Amino acid sequence: MGPGDLIYIALAINPIGGLAFAIPYSVIQLHYPAWLVLLTGIPLAYVQVVAVDLGWTTLARWPRLWSFIERRRSERLERLAASRGAFISTAVLAPIAGPWLIMAVMRHARVPQRRVVAPILLGISVTAAATAMLSAYAPGFFHGFLAGR
Repeated sequence: MGPGDLIYIALAINPIGGLAFAIPYSVIQLHYPAWLVLLTGIPLAYVQVVAVDLGWTTLARWPRLWSFIERRRSERLERLAASRGAFISTAVLAPIAGPWLIMAVMRHARVPQRRVVAPILLGISVTAAATAMLSAYAPGFFHGFLAGR
């Protein structure tokens, strides 16, 4: 594993930018096949969700902090998260706002990770596939980003 591989992993796990930077870098600069980038990048991006979920569970063990969080809960947010349209909105917002932020909002609304796995993965997967296709077939689209301009 070389430095380029480590940069790719760090970019994919990064909550700001994440796969939007990792995929073009790995396909264009490292010459990885797009299918390999999708196969490895999507689970790496999901690490953010697992980290937030574990962090939330840890916060729940601290009574003073947990009571502070509980006082700021919103029934409106809980109703939105439980509604029928939550799947689509979660899938659309996950790649835009970041999977970590979606998971944090959902946990705040008392929604367990198992209920948001599918929409978050769908959102990440669709966006990653589109970015991989652009990287593979229209690398000039990312030229300014990769050239450091």
